[in-house]
Amino acid sequence: MQHGGIALDVEAGTTDDSTVIDVNGLTLRTVDGEDVDVRVEDGPRGAYRLFVPAVESDTVMRLVVPSLDADTELTFTVLPVRDWTIHVVHHSHFDIGYTDPQAIVLAHQRSFLDSALELLRDSGGELDGERFRWVVESIFTFESWAQSRPQHLVDEFVGYVREGRAELTALPYNLHTDTCSTDELHELLRTARRIAAQYDIPIPSAMQTDVPGTVVGLPDALAENDVKYLAVAHNWAGRSMPQLNGGQLLPRLFRWAAPSGKSVLVWLTDSPHGMAYMEGPLLGFHQDYSAVEDHLPVYLESLAANPYPFPPGVFGWHGTSHAVDRTPYPWDIVHLRTQGFVGDNAPARRRAADIAREWNETWLSPTIRISTNADFFEDAEKRLGDEIQTFEGDWGDWWVEGVGSAAYPMTLVRDAQAKVTDAQTVSAVRALVTGADLPGEAEQSEDTYRTISMFNEHTWGAGNSWRFSDHGFDSGEVQWQWKVANSIVAQQTAGEYLERASAFLGADLGVADGARASFYAVNTTAIERDTAVRIFVRESTVPMGTAFTLHDGRTGESLPYVEEAQSNHEHREAGRFVTARVRSLPSVGFVRIDLRTTDGDPESAAAASTFVADPLVLENEHLRVHVDLSMSRIASIVELSTGRELLNPDSLFGGNEYIYDLYTSAGGFNHQSNKTSTSEELELLGDRWRARPAALIERESDAVEERLVYEYPAAGAEWVRVTLRLRHGEPALVIENRIAKDMTDAKESAFFAFPFAGDDPVVRYEVSGGVTGDGLEHVPGAPQHMRAVRDWVTVESADGAVAWVTKDVPLVERGVIALPYAPFPASTSPYEPGTILSWVHNNVWDTNFPTRQAFEATFSYAIGVRPAESSTSGSPSASGFVEEIAVATSAALVHPPLVVQANARSTEADAPAERSLLAVSDARVKLVAVHSLGGGRLLVRLQSFVDAPVSVDVAVPGGIASAAAATFLGEEREPLTVSGTTVTVEIPRLSPRAVILTLA
Repeated sequence: MQHGGIALDVEAGTTDDSTVIDVNGLTLRTVDGEDVDVRVEDGPRGAYRLFVPAVESDTVMRLVVPSLDADTELTFTVLPVRDWTIHVVHHSHFDIGYTDPQAIVLAHQRSFLDSALELLRDSGGELDGERFRWVVESIFTFESWAQSRPQHLVDEFVGYVREGRAELTALPYNLHTDTCSTDELHELLRTARRIAAQYDIPIPSAMQTDVPGTVVGLPDALAENDVKYLAVAHNWAGRSMPQLNGGQLLPRLFRWAAPSGKSVLVWLTDSPHGMAYMEGPLLGFHQDYSAVEDHLPVYLESLAANPYPFPPGVFGWHGTSHAVDRTPYPWDIVHLRTQGFVGDNAPARRRAADIAREWNETWLSPTIRISTNADFFEDAEKRLGDEIQTFEGDWGDWWVEGVGSAAYPMTLVRDAQAKVTDAQTVSAVRALVTGADLPGEAEQSEDTYRTISMFNEHTWGAGNSWRFSDHGFDSGEVQWQWKVANSIVAQQTAGEYLERASAFLGADLGVADGARASFYAVNTTAIERDTAVRIFVRESTVPMGTAFTLHDGRTGESLPYVEEAQSNHEHREAGRFVTARVRSLPSVGFVRIDLRTTDGDPESAAAASTFVADPLVLENEHLRVHVDLSMSRIASIVELSTGRELLNPDSLFGGNEYIYDLYTSAGGFNHQSNKTSTSEELELLGDRWRARPAALIERESDAVEERLVYEYPAAGAEWVRVTLRLRHGEPALVIENRIAKDMTDAKESAFFAFPFAGDDPVVRYEVSGGVTGDGLEHVPGAPQHMRAVRDWVTVESADGAVAWVTKDVPLVERGVIALPYAPFPASTSPYEPGTILSWVHNNVWDTNFPTRQAFEATFSYAIGVRPAESSTSGSPSASGFVEEIAVATSAALVHPPLVVQANARSTEADAPAERSLLAVSDARVKLVAVHSLGGGRLLVRLQSFVDAPVSVDVAVPGGIASAAAATFLGEEREPLTVSGTTVTVEIPRLSPRAVILTLA
């Protein structure tokens, strides 16, 4: 619109080979014959531009061109135009890798900030909406830059942030948030909180770019840390079809609420709106004014008139007829991302600002404003107010399937995620016992989380991930080595943190009188439990030829144990492992176990195995398990207290059955997924295999457990070895699947199936920061054919409940095996609502993720039920028990007891037989960790899995001086009332909460 009119471009040309169209003297009339003012100017690419008055409604007009036949009229409809405001947000999409080796990317991202600072200086005198602005997409890049630049330059940049000419956003990088732990989600905000406090600046916005989906716990983490706005750009890349699940009904601007009620205001852009985050470059904002003048009006017209401005088939959009259900964009304010070039990791440039200035000098409307995210969101809130809809629930990641391309590194990261919370809690136990703090703990904890999250960052490889160059998109192997190193270092760092916390605790605990050594079995969970405790007895403590006994330090009772030799013994610590069963291990506490040497035969000191009548049946107080070697699967699991069969006898699959798929798509072609789809004919499913019959390797019944080991050959693996453990007194079956897998470029997947019985089951999944599944809302468009889970899945029917826990790999499917190509059709039938399939590994991506993997690794699972003693009261599916089962089963597998050897040098050191140092009253609420903040202050992190608000008592037997609600990062909020040794914490439904306790 210029001076209240509309610009129409008319192509110049010929009606035939001899007649040239001449627009001199043309006239424009309404259908009623009324003359309409029109002005003609030269337009782009040799066209003429006609200026006509703006209209209030659709208006048909007739154009007469004298150079044509006098009777020829060109009839067209002039539409009303919106008075658009376009907020152009200039940033660099931050891939840590992909376009270059990581070191090069990081160096150039820092250089982009140097350029941005120079451009900010040079544009100070320009009009506010037209001068250069720079948005830091990921605060990690600012942190890295600030650490390597003089302070006065950092202060100068922060000054521009205060002025609103630059923007820092709150998240460190773009992540697969579905693979983060709940505490890690919150730890992602620590850098932003520190920088905000250091420079006294708000950081109200966050960005997530590229990854099409975000986990349910993120809005709670953002809102808790004063982040109000979230700008996301979903790159479908042929791997995402949100319109299958209602994604076309999701508006671009909406409020995303967590189950707690906390929320963030979201702006969504995606592939059919302009290659996700490349909207601006596609319209010419990285080029020049003429390109934008040519493309922007057409884009806005399409945005206002069509479901999406671009049609199906572009940018990895496998379009369907569902897309037409979408209402065209209704508002006159738009957030438009732009980059320095059409590419990731693009530099800061002033082209967009120059274009905005020239545009605004030329046109009255639309208005282009060079903005920050906060500028846009504040403007949108003022304009739209109550028109903004609210959505709740999980908004899962369509790309998370790609993490199956790194099955073994993922086991390392998940192990690190468990160890870091164990380390925090062990350190807190020491603080509760001695009042002493672990030196440097805050830094060690933060470093561990940083390394873990760096692996969960979304760039898992080069653009051409199968290549071996040292440069650019072909630097696949170099980039993958850097990425895998983060998983290795994450596990190492978390392990060192836990080792250090344990050593400091051990140094404060004494040896019991008369004992050769004392060990403390530490429970880092809030669940009192009967459990197996595995102790390493050094040869320096007890020589290998010396017999010994173990005793419960509370009663002196002898503890039968099972001995296990050290592996790789010539190169590891000399000694042996012993495992004993300990009863009533207290919540967040420990029991002392005393070792006494004897004069007996060392071989007879350990408990002997007992005779097994049926080697293919395992049984304890809670479960009976039967194995079918001919089919290499678990044939039956019976809950003894109720007699119910946990496995579906009519399923296509057996329990823990291995399935291997090969696909017919070819690897080694960049973005092949953008062009690859399938149909219900399953053209891309090449073959599918089950395992061959198994051989029985071992069957033991000893003082600790019933154990069965079998092994089988299978397609896609050299061998698979399964170890089943049914420990005495524990209501859970532990399954350890060890796979030896060769490298291949063929497209492949492997699954383990768990077909649970029950009519019309309610299935729910623990995801980072919350729960999703049956009966719970999810953001329209979230994937439903697969997802990543944190620890557990529950299956509950009228017959009872069961919890399935995965320790090492996160990907699951339900009911069927989906073919992993758009539109992800079912490849098995019928749909089995209680069947959970663990998707162990795949290599279906063609870019970014690695295309091949080999490993020999163990993937562990557990299947848990209610303890037999609690099953005698109430109905099998009594409300609340399912969450208790999930919390207890995941604790048993993911957080087994830790063992600390007493190492106090003083003979007068205290040797307590038992301590319970902290308790949580509701077994449906998980204790994530207890973290010592120093000075007698503890941060208690909790996660409720209850679909209703709950009041939870947190008790410290030693007494609480004061308490306050807190963020997960340890920032105090409102004070809480303390009643002696207890404080009550109110937790919203399905939400995390934290409290700070000051010890008495």
